[in-house]
Formats: sequence, structure tokens, C-alpha cells
Amino acid sequence: MRNKIAVIADDLTGANDTGVQFAKQGLSTVVLMSTDNSVGAIDADVVVVDTNSRAISPEQAYQQAAKAAALFCEGPFKTIYKKVDSTLRGNLGSEIDGIMDTCAQEFAIVAPAFPKTGRVTVGGYLMLQGVPLEATEISRDLKCPVKESHLPTLLAGQTKRKVGHVGIKSILAGPEGIMNRLKELMAEGRQVIVCDVWNEGHFKDIVEAAVLFDKPVLWVGSAGLAAHIPVPEAEDKTTSSDPVVVIAGSVSNITRGQVSKLIKLPDVVHIEINPSALLRPETAPAEIQRCVKMTLSMAGSGRTVVITSGYSEETVSKTKDTGSSVGLSSQETAESVAASVGELCRQIATSMKLGGLVLTGGDIALSCCKALSATGFKVVREVAPGIPVGLLTGGTCDGLMVVTKAGAFGDEEALCKSVECLRHETSGAAK
Repeated sequence: MRNKIAVIADDLTGANDTGVQFAKQGLSTVVLMSTDNSVGAIDADVVVVDTNSRAISPEQAYQQAAKAAALFCEGPFKTIYKKVDSTLRGNLGSEIDGIMDTCAQEFAIVAPAFPKTGRVTVGGYLMLQGVPLEATEISRDLKCPVKESHLPTLLAGQTKRKVGHVGIKSILAGPEGIMNRLKELMAEGRQVIVCDVWNEGHFKDIVEAAVLFDKPVLWVGSAGLAAHIPVPEAEDKTTSSDPVVVIAGSVSNITRGQVSKLIKLPDVVHIEINPSALLRPETAPAEIQRCVKMTLSMAGSGRTVVITSGYSEETVSKTKDTGSSVGLSSQETAESVAASVGELCRQIATSMKLGGLVLTGGDIALSCCKALSATGFKVVREVAPGIPVGLLTGGTCDGLMVVTKAGAFGDEEALCKSVECLRHETSGAAK
């Protein structure tokens, strides 16, 4: 029986940007948005499951990861990949434990670096564009702030297993040096092993060394490592005149810059949601209707419509204050806005034929897909490193082309590239 690959991710954009690493190697790849799905009847080389567990408690995350792992412990799934955030947000240690307890891997290789996007690990420290992680905006993330840049230390506080580290000297020594270091660490009983990575070639060396042990291994990384995992051995392009809608819900400065670049292009129009209005039951329906009507009117001539919530820092601050005034925490405020944006997306997508959707921010992407009753995401290819495009499966917009992008991700051209990609892809059934 041919080996299949299972990927367990903690949010939707991460699930998709990892799935695309396999899809672009010619593997059929399906993303499931719930651990409640059965995988037995899925005819795909790679099955990705989103546990949506990044911002929940460690105990809940453990249970979600274990539940997802149980889907793959029997049958053809011989390779299990735990997708983690390249900026270390979430319950990394708890989810590693949940999978290893369920599927009994002997050790885990942890390499969350993503050099193509400026994320590297040196001396165990995760650096973002040359800056220690805890000194970046990630340390102030509303839902999952990361206060520790040293990955072995961070993991030691999250997992019940002993943590080891393959450092600079071993990485520079190539596969043999890495293999020798792995032997030392495993002899010490260390099962969760962090590896330094500061260029793409290091992934290849690490994988080559680890597979020589011929023992069950849990691969743990971002989209970077996924591109180098051993794998078992296309959509036609057309030009579409149907409008593309971009929904940018992330409050990241990176996304703001990408939006600014996009809305300067010809035939691109910008609608800004008032997120404070979405937090009040008496004003939310009217605000959604306002944005839907504007979108349908502006997109009628084939223009790209960019819908943002929290585009300015002033808006973000006002939204927090409004949420607090109605008794919502920061997380509850974000979730409430995301739910309303999902409903806005549903009304737009079911009222007109779209050339595709671009969804930024994991919460927004998941909320929009759920509002469309989608059951999965068939990854097609990559727009840019870590930014996949694929087809929604199931629901009211089965076959709709969608690009998903994590908030703090991509260069300033990322959204421009995403829109251009959708204009040249066939979207199938999009109504």
C-alpha cells in the first residue's frame, strides 16, 4: 500500500500553506476543517486536518491533537507532520505530546524555521528578519503572544518529554554530524529534538540524518520543513473576468502594507468595515448589509474589491474599547468580528459569481469558509512561499478558488500576486 502523508495543523492558513508544499510536488492534497471528518474514504496522497487549536488551553489543544492523530494511526498514513507556526504561537508542546502519545513515535524533529520568509533558528533562538522573536510584534499578539525566543526553553515548559537541541556545529557538519548528535540526544532519553536552521539546505541534511534511524518520527515544523519531507511519488489555467474579493481581517502591520500596495492598483476598490458596529446586535446587520451592497455594486464591472476590518491602528483601538464596553475580552472581540465577517463573505459569495476569494488571517479565513459550509480545501499550488491557492470543497461555493494568507506573512506584493493568480485560474462552480 502506498505511503500517505498526514498533516495536523492548528489553524486554517497554516494547514493550507503546508498542504501546498506537497501539492506543488504533484501530490493530491485535501485540507479538512474539522477533526470530526473521517479520512478513510478520502482519495488523496496528503490529508491535512485543521484542529483550530492555537488559541485554546494547552489541555484542550492536547485533546484536539490526539483526536486528529487517531485518524491516522492505522492504515496507509506512515508519515505524520505536525504543522506549527513559524513564529511559535500556540500550544506546540501540548500538541506534540498529544500526537506522540496517540501514535507512539519514538522521537520528534522540531524545525519551525522558514528561511524563505526570514524566520531562522540559530543557537536555538528563533529570529524574525534578524530580530529575536520576543522583540517583535509577535510578543504582543492579542491571542497568542510569544515571550520566549529560545525554542528549547519554550518547549521544555510545554511538553512532558525531555527536549534536546542540534546546534550550529552539528548542522555545519552535515548529515553525519547531525546523525551523531541525534544519537547522543536519544541516548540521553531526549525525544523532542530542536534543530537549528538558517538556510534551506539544512532541512535536507536534517531529514537525511533522521530517516537513517528507521524509527517512527514525528516531523514538526512550518511550511519550510514540509517541502523537504520524503514523499510517495493541475489545474488548467484560464483567464477569468469575474471579480475577485479580498477580505483582509488581520491587524498585522505586514497585512496593512500589503493592502496599501493593492488598493493603489487600477480597478481595485476598497471598502472598510466598521468593526465596532459588528459588535453590537442592533447595528451589526445594517453594517453587513452596507458592505454587501457596496461590494455587489463595485464588483459588477469586474473590479477587485478589497474589504478590510481593522485597517488602521485607530480602528483597532476603537474596536477594543467597544468590545470592552459590551463585556467582551480581546479574544472574544476578535472572534465576534470574525463571525460577522464570515456572514458578510457568505452573502457576497452567494449573491454573485466570483473569480475567487483572498482571505487573510487565520480566524477570518476559517470563519469565511465555515460560513460557506465548506468541508475542505483542495490545495492546487502556491502563489508565493507559504501562500497557497486551492478549491473549496463542499458547501454553497463548492469549487470556488481561494487564496489563504496568514496575517504577518509575505512580502508587500503578496496580495497583488494573490489577486493576479485568481484572475488566471479557473474557479469552477463559484456560485
